[in-house]
Amino acid sequence: MLALAATLIWWLFFLLPRPLFHNPYSFVLEDQDGGLLGAVIADDEQWRFPSPDSLPATYINALLTFEDKRFYSHPGVDPLAILRAARQNISSGRIVSGGSTISMQLARMIRGSEKRGFGDKFIELLMALRLELKFSKEEILLLYASHAPFGGNVVGLEAAAWRYFGKSPENLSWSGAATLAVLPNSPALIHPGRNRDLLAAKRNQLLKRLHQKGHFDQLTLELYLEEPLPERPFPLPALSPQLLQFAKSNHPTQFRIRSSIDRDLQLMVNDKVRTYARELSSNHIEHAAVLVLDLKRNTVLSYTANVPGARPGGSGNQVDLIQSKRSTGSILKPFLYAAMLTEGEILPQTLVADIPTRYGSFSPQNFDKTFKGAVPADEALSRSLNIPAVRMLQEFGLEKMYRYLKAMGMSTLDQPSNHYGLSLMLGGAEGKLWELASMYAALGKILHEFGPHSSRYPAAPFQLADYMLEEESREKGIYTEESLLSAAAIWYTLEAMTRVERPFSETGWQSLTTTRKIAWKTGTSYGYRDAWAIGLDANYVVAVWVGNADGVGRPGLTGIEAAAPLMFQVFGGLPASGEWFHPPFDDFTELAVCRKSGYKAGSHCNEFDTTMVPLKGHLSPSCPYHQLVHVNNLSTHRVNASCVSIQDIHVEKWFVLPPSMAWYYSRNNPVYRNLPPWKSGCNPGESETAAIELIYPNYQPRLFIPIELGGERESVVFEAAHQVSGSALHWHLNNHYLGTTRNFHQMALQAGKGKHRLTLIDDWGNRLSQQFEVVESIFQ
Repeated sequence: MLALAATLIWWLFFLLPRPLFHNPYSFVLEDQDGGLLGAVIADDEQWRFPSPDSLPATYINALLTFEDKRFYSHPGVDPLAILRAARQNISSGRIVSGGSTISMQLARMIRGSEKRGFGDKFIELLMALRLELKFSKEEILLLYASHAPFGGNVVGLEAAAWRYFGKSPENLSWSGAATLAVLPNSPALIHPGRNRDLLAAKRNQLLKRLHQKGHFDQLTLELYLEEPLPERPFPLPALSPQLLQFAKSNHPTQFRIRSSIDRDLQLMVNDKVRTYARELSSNHIEHAAVLVLDLKRNTVLSYTANVPGARPGGSGNQVDLIQSKRSTGSILKPFLYAAMLTEGEILPQTLVADIPTRYGSFSPQNFDKTFKGAVPADEALSRSLNIPAVRMLQEFGLEKMYRYLKAMGMSTLDQPSNHYGLSLMLGGAEGKLWELASMYAALGKILHEFGPHSSRYPAAPFQLADYMLEEESREKGIYTEESLLSAAAIWYTLEAMTRVERPFSETGWQSLTTTRKIAWKTGTSYGYRDAWAIGLDANYVVAVWVGNADGVGRPGLTGIEAAAPLMFQVFGGLPASGEWFHPPFDDFTELAVCRKSGYKAGSHCNEFDTTMVPLKGHLSPSCPYHQLVHVNNLSTHRVNASCVSIQDIHVEKWFVLPPSMAWYYSRNNPVYRNLPPWKSGCNPGESETAAIELIYPNYQPRLFIPIELGGERESVVFEAAHQVSGSALHWHLNNHYLGTTRNFHQMALQAGKGKHRLTLIDDWGNRLSQQFEVVESIFQ
């Protein structure tokens, strides 16, 4: 007898399977408030959501009133209900009532059996008792509501509420809650045409019982009785389908994720992208993506990775363009500027050459195909000039900048640095909007946290933004003395980025900037395939990519024309606080800076300002352009002791750019004073041999000059510059005189295959000689 009892106890203990259910679940993505953003159907093609944390009181009251009114007082089996069911079945001569409690129905769901014989009932009874021993009443209700059948391929209360009413269970009316309370009893009734009157009758009867119990008044009851039954399933929300898939792939063992997405903001961005895409489509630009980050928390507020509502079968319409690798264009330039400031290689307004430039076969061009001669580094950034950026990268070091970008989180740099070359700043590498937005956010995060934390830096600011709400506090509260980029360098970088010229197509941006200050940058890839715009204020980062998913380029597909207007539209929909980043005074040092060159003032600089620069600014080079020049008393001619007496020599500090820089700079800066010519009879001496520079071909030993149809080799136009405006240059090719130029030094030359020597001589005997070779093929 004892053995039998022990066996029975053992059997009861292990009666419940582990886990209770082996069914697969849908993957569910929620916004920061728990609202549904989207879901993926379970592997068995059922809409079966994982169990929620709680159930709404309306549904619980409706369910227990209909199914199990003594649920909280019985141990899993209700003897009174069983006796009532037996009496009804005997009087009817057939089974019309089972007397099952919620716990017994849950047991039947766990068994997965539709049999309703006496033996099955007895097993369910024992399982119900065991369930009551193991779980609380609230847990049993949750298990039941999550696994009850609701017709078709809909399982569980939450999936049913969304599929049949298009809302969460918490937002159901009493009528909706009553409908779903009675439905598992006869789930087939939900289908149109299948005894819908019976479903309505069951619901209405339950509503009347709920009214009798005092849950609502008579007038409200009449309104609930008039509510129609759901006609057809609603589509589930799909506010961010690409984030849904991205989160699912990153968390294969989780079935419900609470994200950091702001629902209202997501809807706003979706609407703006959808509207803007219609405008772009007239130019056959089909796709766009927008990512909005909370800068201070480094969390994702909106994730619109493609045009919402685009035709599913359309090419590229479902691609996650936030995670796609695309050519970066100029979007990386701010990080080069900040890195050079951090290391003290430049000051904020150091002049950078903007002249025809060639490194091997690579010859960068500014977008407008012009040359400024020299521009301050901050202006080069705000105007996104390509030539200064490439020259800065060459000076800073390609490998060093490559390591900086890797440390900032650019996983797309999966080749050695020499694979990208100096085009790294012009789109020679690929990037993801996801990573780039996080990199821009890190700039703001460093500035925000530097001052309030004793001028220390967050330990790991360059991290990918979090889209899971619970990961918000990652690395929070850890600070260090060092940072990849200094706070002062970042502050100057963002200040330069606020001066970017706004797009003409962004109507109303002037009024926008009165309420918020935005630091932003655009990028355009080679062939007009990718348009970027990333901006940040003190609270948000808005990152935009526009283009075609298949990489087809289009005229006008530029960052300033195609991406920036959308970025400003999104900023216009964000709350504006007027807040901006405080200057990081503890990361500044005072330094005398040459007013004309932007370099650290040298001994010959006659005009300088004492300004605040990043701490390592004192390591930057001194001004190389100010020289002591010997002139006559009127400063109209240069002189030396070979032509005038010592008493007639006046020493003047003169701002002298190299000839090619001066040539272009003087045309963009009328106040620039070219060196005066030498006085007749003066011998310049050896120090003046750098008065001439060859602009094209500059340090290019090999030239390919095409042959015309008639067999003649085409002419190539050589260009030079002289330090003194108005000087004459005498051109010689292989010691043969070609001609003389004055002011504009250009000469069309015809040269056959082989090596040649070009020689330029001015009136004072200054000479420049360079050898070049004409080759038959561009590949030689």
